Amino acid sequence: MDAGPPDMPRVIKKPLRGSVRQNTANRRLEENTGPRFGFGARLAFMVLVALAILSFFSWSWSNRWPHRLLDSIKAQTLNATKTIGFAVTDVTVEGRHYTDRGALLAALGVKAGSPTFSFDPQASYDKIMALPWTGSVSIIRSLPAKIIIRLQERQPIARWQHDDKTIVIDTDGRELTAAKAEEFANLPLVVGNAAPEQTQSLLALLRDYPVVARALKAAVRVGQRRWNFYVHPNLLIRMPEHEIDVAMKKLTQLIEEQKVLDRNVVAIDLRFPDRMVIEPGQQPASPRYGETSE
Repeated sequence: MDAGPPDMPRVIKKPLRGSVRQNTANRRLEENTGPRFGFGARLAFMVLVALAILSFFSWSWSNRWPHRLLDSIKAQTLNATKTIGFAVTDVTVEGRHYTDRGALLAALGVKAGSPTFSFDPQASYDKIMALPWTGSVSIIRSLPAKIIIRLQERQPIARWQHDDKTIVIDTDGRELTAAKAEEFANLPLVVGNAAPEQTQSLLALLRDYPVVARALKAAVRVGQRRWNFYVHPNLLIRMPEHEIDVAMKKLTQLIEEQKVLDRNVVAIDLRFPDRMVIEPGQQPASPRYGETSE
């Protein structure tokens, strides 16, 4: 006999427990049963965290912890460069004549054996420029181990007598505070309030007339206009305001050809182009150089 159709599984239908809306509400209730924090509580928590972070950084900064860490890293790095040859072994100074060697090295701020990269050229430049004899300076860090200093010093050109004292001045007419006048007795002596500003041009003039330059003892600036010369032994020469080259040629002839320095002449007036005035007399033993109005 043929077998009948196989038995089909029985489907058991369970009744739904409540409606769909009721089940959804139950799930929402279960999800919201945990602890709840309001906006104010979350804001307070964030503020506390921010204050804690700020307090940490403030403490670190006040105790210089970041600085000490960076300094330590820098020192270790510089020491490492020394081991591979970047250490100062040679300091060359060019152009030093008047500047004190010890003061220059102190301003340079570098010692033999110190790391080459620890040398600060800008800081050394500022300190060297502050030295009294320095006019200009260039500093070269030649790797791996050499420092070169090219110094251009201020040049003393004359002694300036003013207000009963004598000081040394440079090419700009400025006082050289480190120079003692008695140590520069070979320099020309200029006198008068306006003398420093005109000294450079006076010396340029004297270079063209060496006979007068050798005889000159002092040059007194008369106001803002002209010079009075005192030549050896103590002869007063009144120079003109204009056409001074003509007067210099006349004075050269008087000294070389007429031997005026050996005569009893107290003063010679060369201010007038058409005549010369010679005042005979005994020259003072030690004339007082002073500024005159005319």
